[in-house]
Amino acid sequence: MRALVTGADGFVGRVLCRHLVRSGWEVRAGVMHDAREPSGEFQCDITGADKVDALVEWAGPVDVVFHLAAVTFVPESIQDPRRAMRVNVEGTMNLVQACRARLPESRFLFVSTSEVYGPPVDLPIREEHPLNPKTPYAISKAAADSYCAYVFESTGYDIVRLRPFNHSGPGQPDQFVLSSFARQLARAEAGAADPVLRVGNLEARRDFLHVDDVVCAYELAARKGGAGEVYNIASGHAVLIRDALDTLLRMARVKVTVEPAPDRLRPVEVREVAGSSERLTAATGWTPQHPLEVLLADILNFWRVQEGVFAP
Repeated sequence: MRALVTGADGFVGRVLCRHLVRSGWEVRAGVMHDAREPSGEFQCDITGADKVDALVEWAGPVDVVFHLAAVTFVPESIQDPRRAMRVNVEGTMNLVQACRARLPESRFLFVSTSEVYGPPVDLPIREEHPLNPKTPYAISKAAADSYCAYVFESTGYDIVRLRPFNHSGPGQPDQFVLSSFARQLARAEAGAADPVLRVGNLEARRDFLHVDDVVCAYELAARKGGAGEVYNIASGHAVLIRDALDTLLRMARVKVTVEPAPDRLRPVEVREVAGSSERLTAATGWTPQHPLEVLLADILNFWRVQEGVFAP
């Protein structure tokens, strides 16, 4: 199998590329920043149609296009909604059009997000739940998600849409909640920061997944998913963020004080989210393999290495 991965230099993109290579795929990587390996990477601004067409031409015949390139950090989308729309909507349109023209026999895997659902009408959230996005990030992803559905319905081009719920793991930037907690703890353990952990809303409940489980779901959906289908990727369980923090605090080697930080609060916050992945499991056999405690330990140990608590 041969794949083109956009956003291959992002957190999940890097994990996906490693997973695919280990699984026997040949991977062509579309990256946002300077390409480090010219034979296997191609730098591309996905908002430029000509550049995207050049990326697809460079990749050559592939079986699956995994489209991960996106603005993914919600506060960034709030600060610069125009860029979020250009990258997430226009970039997706550019790539779909280029792939339809140059790779008509390929499968296109679009990575959407559970945030397109907005405040849940009922739990767990299933794929039939209405889309009600509440942030520029979610709005842009909902628009791109809907565009992909339109392309499949109007042309028959093989597109599969995926809606992963919250996922984290080693290497995730510390703007995201679990990685933020873990890095602050690692810095305190290393003596690089005061033993104070600044937090946002701890009363929200989220459906957390290990990134390794998520990329496994991406591959299985690429191999076994139905054309035109949309699949949630979720654990099915809502975890109180305060409980996740308490688990990390029990793993910590120093005592820290937890302080609220108003700048870490979102203007619009969904209280509880949990998804159903029954459709994905039925189609592919996928189930998550990593419990929350393993996820948290992996993130904390990653940041311990980065901060010099452990030797690499």
